Amino acid sequence: MRITHLELNDFRNIAQLSIDPGEGVNIIYGANAQGKTNLLEAIWLCSGNKSFRGAREREMTRFGEKVFHIRLHFADRERTQLISYDSGGDKRKLQLNRMPLRSASELTGEFTCVVFHPEDLSLVKDGPADRRNFLDIAISQIKPIYGKYIAQYSGLMEQRNALLKQIHRSGTGREMLSVWDEQLSRIGTAISILRQDYLQKLSPLAAGVYGGFTGNRETFSLEYESSVFRQGLPGQIYSEELIDQYRKALSEHLEEDIRLHFTGVGAHRDDIEILVNGISARSYGSQGQQRSCAIALKIGEAMLLKGVTGENPVILLDDVMSELDPGRQDYLLNRIGGFQVFITCCDTTWAGQLADGNIFEVSNGVFTPRDMVQLREMASSGGGCH
Repeated sequence: MRITHLELNDFRNIAQLSIDPGEGVNIIYGANAQGKTNLLEAIWLCSGNKSFRGAREREMTRFGEKVFHIRLHFADRERTQLISYDSGGDKRKLQLNRMPLRSASELTGEFTCVVFHPEDLSLVKDGPADRRNFLDIAISQIKPIYGKYIAQYSGLMEQRNALLKQIHRSGTGREMLSVWDEQLSRIGTAISILRQDYLQKLSPLAAGVYGGFTGNRETFSLEYESSVFRQGLPGQIYSEELIDQYRKALSEHLEEDIRLHFTGVGAHRDDIEILVNGISARSYGSQGQQRSCAIALKIGEAMLLKGVTGENPVILLDDVMSELDPGRQDYLLNRIGGFQVFITCCDTTWAGQLADGNIFEVSNGVFTPRDMVQLREMASSGGGCH
């Protein structure tokens, strides 16, 4: 899968853009706040996900304008397709191959991509919510129905927590808990199984990337930490036995839940343990190790998507080069074979390492193709963006 043509109008600081990216590595370089990340954000929206910056549509519309427009042409193994995205709140228009869509979520699984941006260091450094979100987005691209499971689970959680608050306040409503517990147990078990299965497939792929970064001098692994299935999910087969185990965990935690007005055990409390050389990267990893772990997770995600769907997702890497040593830079530039990659950066001193690719310079929202030879001359003279 690759983007063959992209048009933007009035997207953030980009008044108008029309580019034909290359099939391999595409370097987007320029000074800060010129529009590099805006390009990646527009591409990411076409995967059916919300902005990775947490922005609303009106915040992504160019100042003084009311709507933005995205036209993304992409080719998979069978044909070339077109995604049209016109913002506008209640009047938003989304189309796939000129057929109207009811919501952006219908694009999930149609155009797939993986994004890394600086805030993704939270995958390693911060609390479990970001790691669960990473899992949920990644699994949804492989199994779009999974997103519906998560939405259903969230709705059930809201209902159960409201009931817990009522029980604490008035002492009434306990007889209704079994209704919510039964549904939570069934969907929570399914979510847990899918998450553990995904991580078991992702771990060796991400470990391979991490090994490429470090010359195999360090090991990398992932473990799923379930608040219900603490001994893991043997066989990962959906069964009444596992559902009963989930239901029992809710029951055992009930009095504490009533006291806190919150469901304290379940899929919404699960986590991923990221290990380097067998120890926690979050607690003991250096900043360089943590950054390498986060990037390895994302590249591994892309490899797993390719293995499951048969299509190579587009890889978006935002501001990754400056914090990496030459060996890691070489890996990202030259050793991610078969994928279309977009890399944003400011400093171009590493450009001499790039074997082949397309270069675009960005200034005030204007994207200009540059010659590879010219960029290497800039790199050799110590040029770059400041």
